[in-house]
Amino acid sequence: MKKFIILILLIFGMPAFSKTITGEITKAGAKNANQIFDSETNVPIEGVIIKIPSQNYMTKTKQDGTFKLETKINSPTIMSLEKSGYKPYSMTLSKELNSTPIQVGIEKTTPKDIVVDTDMIHIGDNSFSPRSANAYDFSIKSSGPFYSKDFNINPLKANEELFLIIGSIIGIDTMAAQRIGQSNVLTAYSSPPEIFFNGNKISEIKINGDNQKIQIPKNLIKNNLLNNITIKTGRNLYKTTSIDFDDIEFMNLLLEIK
Repeated sequence: MKKFIILILLIFGMPAFSKTITGEITKAGAKNANQIFDSETNVPIEGVIIKIPSQNYMTKTKQDGTFKLETKINSPTIMSLEKSGYKPYSMTLSKELNSTPIQVGIEKTTPKDIVVDTDMIHIGDNSFSPRSANAYDFSIKSSGPFYSKDFNINPLKANEELFLIIGSIIGIDTMAAQRIGQSNVLTAYSSPPEIFFNGNKISEIKINGDNQKIQIPKNLIKNNLLNNITIKTGRNLYKTTSIDFDDIEFMNLLLEIK
């Protein structure tokens, strides 16, 4: 979690030069245009589909991997990258990040990767404060207080581990999110979203951000059978008369074997 908080600070409080972003690593670059490239070969990638779901905006990279974002980013907003043969990737843009060139390295998929979902998912109750984290960037209506998806997993080798990667998540109003300035709700805070694997709680997510990685305990995996991931949103801890679910959005769920 410490590594991830550092990443959040780098993304939302940046100096005025281009950024190169590869997975969980962020470093200064020297380019002067937005560009997508292969993280292993550094070769620019043509035809990467770039979407900003909250604005119904889409564009593609040119032959040299460059692209333009001809839209305004006024608050933290999810941008997704899609290309056949590559792992789905998303990142949270801020107004400051959009004003500087973005260099992003994306990874090729492997036969062992399991893409659980690439859609934008909204869970909660569609009732939230305008001061809630990213409230103005929600792009769709809630499907309810939880998300659930089944999938099959082939047996892992003895030295392999399984990880769930959540590409981007916004809207979390926990106390931790308030403390680092992500949520401006002053009178309440929510419990963190919970991650369940085959009915067992394996993690909580306390802050908004990109590429959060959660290890799946091996003893919970059902080999060659359907497995399940469920994400439950948090609840307003100050609400006493009725349940008030925290509204959150996330996208790009990937299972990765390392």
